[in-house]
Amino acid sequence: MATLEGGLRDRMVAESLGRQIEDDLTARGWFAAGRDHAPINVITGFPNDTDEVLINTIAFSVEEAFGDDAEMGSNSEVMQTAFFVDMFMEDDAVGWHLSGDVYSFLKKNAASLDVFDYSDVGDPVEFTVGLIEVDRRKPTRAVNSWQRHWFTVSFLAEDLRPNV
Repeated sequence: MATLEGGLRDRMVAESLGRQIEDDLTARGWFAAGRDHAPINVITGFPNDTDEVLINTIAFSVEEAFGDDAEMGSNSEVMQTAFFVDMFMEDDAVGWHLSGDVYSFLKKNAASLDVFDYSDVGDPVEFTVGLIEVDRRKPTRAVNSWQRHWFTVSFLAEDLRPNV
């Protein structure tokens, strides 16, 4: 196994968060056949304004990351990475429901969320991250028709890592 630092560690955090949110939504039945809404689609990254996005699309995106020394004289830093779960839904009822489930999962796991190495058989837990500033909102500046029922859950993942 490679040293868990830099881009490898960042990728593992992003992949673990995305997969665990999707797993939680699966357990809640969001991807099951026979639901009263159109199927849910999952994409990576925020769509371009020129793209046509299917209704009931969830977009996972990572934006900025910044680090600070954990404490004076420490050989560790706290890396904070901003994550966004944007949901472009068929109506507000489905949007509030789905975004509420994502928000609930993140708040419930805010103290400690496992980060896995999905390339390793058995998916062993490698380390944990904390989640802070979990926020849910409904943006009001729709540019396209597919943004009319747009909901966002955002948060920061805090990762205490060796300062290399």
